Amino acid sequence: MIFNLMKDVPWMFAVAGVIWIFVAIFFFKRLSQKNSSYVAKYKVLLIVIPIAVIATLIDIWIFIYYIPTHFKKHTTEQITSLAIADITSELNQIPNTDTLQINHSIKRKDTLTNTLTTANTIAKIYTTTKASIRFFSSTPTEDIEATNTNVVSSLNNITGEIRFVALIKGFQFENELMQDHFNTEEYMNSDSFPKSEFKGNILNMKEVNFTKNGTYPVTVSGLLTIHGITHTISAQGSILINNGKISTKSVFKVNHFNYGITTNEIADELEITVTSIYN
Repeated sequence: MIFNLMKDVPWMFAVAGVIWIFVAIFFFKRLSQKNSSYVAKYKVLLIVIPIAVIATLIDIWIFIYYIPTHFKKHTTEQITSLAIADITSELNQIPNTDTLQINHSIKRKDTLTNTLTTANTIAKIYTTTKASIRFFSSTPTEDIEATNTNVVSSLNNITGEIRFVALIKGFQFENELMQDHFNTEEYMNSDSFPKSEFKGNILNMKEVNFTKNGTYPVTVSGLLTIHGITHTISAQGSILINNGKISTKSVFKVNHFNYGITTNEIADELEITVTSIYN
């Protein structure tokens, strides 16, 4: 805290320094006057020094009460309370006299009410580094399955923004030869395209109550990047709330030809299962 405070107070020290430099200059000038009596030399100093002390105290007072520093901090809750109070006050002051004013007031009140609701709800971003992505391909010759359990994900409980990032080499197969084949240029080319990413939004986030246990169906839409190619996708999923713990699940299908993977050794559409348990 001391270091943070020192960064905020240089102007206070500068003003105080200037005040006392003038006092020192005045003192030495009076001291150098050889023909003056002792009383004459120091009589004026007895006036100047109290004035300098008062000026320094005023300097500190102005600094504390009029300059935003660590002396006067508002917590997030205080700032939110002030914002809510301002909005509530403005709501009460909107006139409702004639028809035009009423229509305008209704629109304005709706906007302010939405802002007030947002201010009352504190946004939280849930994260995890242990989300899971599983893909499954079924063909007449064999089934292919792989799972990546080290996927990074984040979820914003207000905006509904949701994101997943997975390293391609993190997918694990039962067959080691199949895993090596998966990372070659013919398939995922993981050296050139080391990660896959999804960034989107939950469209019906208002229907999810993060304070109440339950399973909430959701619709997700966003950009999925695989093999260096990005497409917009939509998928159905669910959010499970259990005593404050948040988990999600979605199962959807992806056509690998859309992402520049042209092999015929796997099914055209891969079944993708994405699960996550957030901190």
